[in-house]
Amino acid sequence: MALTVATNTGALMAQAAASSVNKDMELSMERLSTGKRINGAADDAAGVAIASRLSSEIRGTNQAIRNAMDGQAMMDTAEGAHSEVENILQRMRELAVQASNDTNNSTDRSNIQTEIASLVSEIDRISAVTTWAGQKLLDASGGSSGTFTFQIGSGTATADTVNVSIASIASSVLSVSGDATLADVFSTASGSSSGSSASYAGSASSSGYAAAVAGGVLQLTLSDTSSAIKLAIGESGNTITIAATASSYTATSGGELLANIAATNVATALNSDSKFTGFTAVATTDGTGKINVYKGAIDVTTTSSAQSAITNIDAAITTVNTQRASLGSISNRLDSTVSNLTNISSNLQAGRGRIEDADFAAETTSLAKSQILQQASTAMLAQANASKQNVLSLLQG
Repeated sequence: MALTVATNTGALMAQAAASSVNKDMELSMERLSTGKRINGAADDAAGVAIASRLSSEIRGTNQAIRNAMDGQAMMDTAEGAHSEVENILQRMRELAVQASNDTNNSTDRSNIQTEIASLVSEIDRISAVTTWAGQKLLDASGGSSGTFTFQIGSGTATADTVNVSIASIASSVLSVSGDATLADVFSTASGSSSGSSASYAGSASSSGYAAAVAGGVLQLTLSDTSSAIKLAIGESGNTITIAATASSYTATSGGELLANIAATNVATALNSDSKFTGFTAVATTDGTGKINVYKGAIDVTTTSSAQSAITNIDAAITTVNTQRASLGSISNRLDSTVSNLTNISSNLQAGRGRIEDADFAAETTSLAKSQILQQASTAMLAQANASKQNVLSLLQG
């Protein structure tokens, strides 16, 4: 073999070996410091793609778990409101049973009716104010017209969502409406006859037309029997205009006619009004010289109506309990959903770990080998460089 200086083959080989060993050692150090076998696409091109897809599933699944738990909390909130509405209905039924007893006179039953009207108002208030993160739950306006969609999967398949419908529990839906604003209707009503208006409460008068309530009969002064009688009943911004028919006419000293409008006629007119669809008006006298018109099916002012009220309230309780059962079943279903998603997430993370996590036993062994080889290659590089020193002896001779 020729003795040359320009090309030190041994040094070149030692240098290449040292470079390769340094690269392997740096790779081992990177994996040990990050805990990942794959730190870049160059480490495992296919593995990077698989790990990325698994990461999407894992993160989506973890969010689906949170979604399901949020949905469960929403259902529990709605169910809690249903529970309170049921308590109110149970109290209303108790009052209806009380009113069915003939030991109560008309005044007693009127007082019971007042409490029922107040309880019905509370049902409507609960329906209106029960919310979850600003969304109303119990008036069929939240979500998509009362239907809420929960994303309980990481994908876009139909099975990744569940739709939950929460029906309104307003008194009108439960058929127990009793709008208190329509009680004592003639204290907030305005009337007109022959095109002239009269606003009245008790014996107030306007434009020559006087109105008074006596013995459960509204008395309105008219010019003649052909005068049209119209009543606007309700509060400001929420009135119902009806045409009422006089039960009789009485001549006045001024030559005019006093129209006597019975409470039952007012109720009949209300029940025939299209705005009153789905409700029932019951007219009564509360003993204070006013006519009360209760909007709704719950009337306990007579024995027979109190008996009917019990049946209506029972139906309302059944409706609420059916809805509660639905909400409870969904809450239990979401328990299973969360458990399944948690199991899926754990297995997905284990699978991703097997692809991209570093094997510390293997990497520490590789690092130790690389360190030894680095020292050996460095030593051989030094030997190779020193081997050319023999050429100097030839030049010195």
